[in-house]
This record gives sequence, structure tokens and C-alpha cells, in this order.
Amino acid sequence: MTATTADVAPALAQFDRLFDHLLEWLPTLWDADRGGFYYAASSRTRPELEADLESTAFAVNIVDRAGLLGALPASVHDALVRYFQDRQDPSTGYFLDRQNEMREIERLRGRALDVSTTALRRLGAAPLHPLPDATSGTTPFTRHVESVAAFEEWLDRRPWDDSWLAQDNLQAQGSLLALLPAERREPLVDAALAHVGARQDPATGFAGEGVPYNRLSGAFKLALFCRQVGRPVPLAREIYAAAFDVIRTEPCVDACWLRNPVELVDVVGGQLGGVPDADVAELVAITTCNAVGFARGDGGFSRHVGASVPAPNAVRLGLGLDEGDLNATHQFVTTVRPTLYRLAGVEAPPLPAPADWAARLGG
Repeated sequence: MTATTADVAPALAQFDRLFDHLLEWLPTLWDADRGGFYYAASSRTRPELEADLESTAFAVNIVDRAGLLGALPASVHDALVRYFQDRQDPSTGYFLDRQNEMREIERLRGRALDVSTTALRRLGAAPLHPLPDATSGTTPFTRHVESVAAFEEWLDRRPWDDSWLAQDNLQAQGSLLALLPAERREPLVDAALAHVGARQDPATGFAGEGVPYNRLSGAFKLALFCRQVGRPVPLAREIYAAAFDVIRTEPCVDACWLRNPVELVDVVGGQLGGVPDADVAELVAITTCNAVGFARGDGGFSRHVGASVPAPNAVRLGLGLDEGDLNATHQFVTTVRPTLYRLAGVEAPPLPAPADWAARLGG
């Protein structure tokens, strides 16, 4: 055990108690009849709120992180594969929910493409149709990447009065840019980083407007984009210091605001040569204190303190009740928990799973 691990062990133990019933809650979201996972338990009470792509992909990631992917009953595994494959639009290659308006929201198309292809890969399967053709402007969804000029115009139209939303739009393009040959992709990446760089505050590294946690979250999306495209984060040192200033002083009322600084510190800290022990201990302590407000009695975590949110990404998935949801829970399980343990220098213990976990899915 390193000195860092010894210092943060009590906080990590307190943090882990919040996960005691998570894997009991997850099967309650499974739709055994149509496949897929609901966003929250109450979502299944409304016929217009079907299981959705992102929540289903998040559930697959959680099961994988828990080491239980191999324990999925064959019927459940096959239903999951069909669920994703059936929702790929053969005319565009994108994966689209059937029950909501995500088709009309550019960043959600990019997110769904990323999470759906990743989930299929984890399940040992593949899409049935070609992925979006990003090499030409013939597909309406990809015209903004047919040239540097088109991409710069697209970047300029992002909502920069909302730092997170603008850079979430950018980060969602990572899976699309990855489909381009290097000679097409790299000039677009250069244009994106130049565009964001021109908007960065030289004191904080934050770009765009918004409350402090919103601006931090924008920097987090920039860091994820840089990691996707293999580029260093611009003004990483300033972003690192500003992130700690925010988490020390601002109230954390959204689970994303808890997750984003953890991963942001990890990405930019690695670029700067590592996160010092004292910073790890402070990050774990603050995160653990904030996490209590998002733990729900059903075993999951909610997006807001004390309640879920009905539309976590511009389309309605739930009712906004006092319950866990897959958006927040996925962040806690697949990012916050493993990152805190890794920064502390110790492997995260397995999540507790009931002995009849597979049977609860109907297997």
C-alpha cells in the first residue's frame, strides 16, 4: 500500500458503501420482452419511454466493469445484440432511438454511434450495416466534416454561451472523425483545437461561458476530445489548477459535475506528469462527500441531488423522480470509482453482486 492509498483508504471505504445494492437494482431496468435497459425504474410505467440506446449501452458497460459480461444468460446476450443491430439506420449507418427525437440532435447521433458500436464490440458482435460515410458530404449528417471550412463554420455555430454544450458537441464528433483517413482527419482536428484555443481564458484554460462547473465541464469535454484524437490538452496546467478551485468552492448539484473533474484531473494530470499525492487525497475526500447526495435508496445513483432528471440529454427518458438512473450510475461505476482507485494506487475491489444476479435478468 502506498502512502497515498493509506491516506485515502477511509474515504474510499465510505465511498464504496454507496455501491452495496447497485447490482441488485440494475436488473430491474431490463426489458425482457423487447430487449434493452430503461433509463430508470419508473420509465417502464410510461409506454412512450422505451428502453433507449444510451441507457442500454451504459448497462452493458456496467456489467462489463463488474466482470459479469460472461455471466449474461445467452438469451439476454442475444437480445442485447439484436437490440443494437435493429436500431441501426441502414441509410445513414447511425444508431437511432425509435421513440424520441434524437435523430434531429447532432451530438446525440454522435454519442449513440460511439456507445452502440462500443457495446456491440463488448458483446462480441458488429453492426449489420456500414457505419456513416464521413469521407463525402453526400450524407446530411456528415456534411460539416467534408472540408476544413465547413467544420470551422460548424464550430462557430456551436452554443459557446454554454461551455459544456459547445464542447460536448465537439467531443461527440470524435467517433465520426475516427472514420476519416488521417489526411482528412488531422486538418479538422487542427481546426477544432485552434478554434477552442482562441476562446480559452488564459488564466483558467476554460473556453466559453457558463457557471464555474459548466466551464469546468466544457474543459472536460475538450480533454476527452483530445484523448480521442491523440492530442495534448491546450493550457493543461491552467485547467488543472482551475478545476481544483471549482471543486473546492462551488456546490456540486449534478452527478456530471462530480464525475467531470475526476476524469479531467486524471487526463490533464497525466499530461503534466502525474497527480500529486496531496491532490489525490483531496480529490477523493471532496468526491466522497459530494457522492452521498446522489446515492438513492433503490441502489442506483441519480443525476441531481435527491432526484433523477427526466431528460439527461435533451430527449425525455424518465419522470425525474427520487430514484437511480443509468446516466448517473454509469458515471459512478465506469469512471469515478475506478479512476479514484487508480489515482490512489490500488485496484478497485469487485462490486458486490447477488448470487442470483443472472436469474434476475430472466436467464
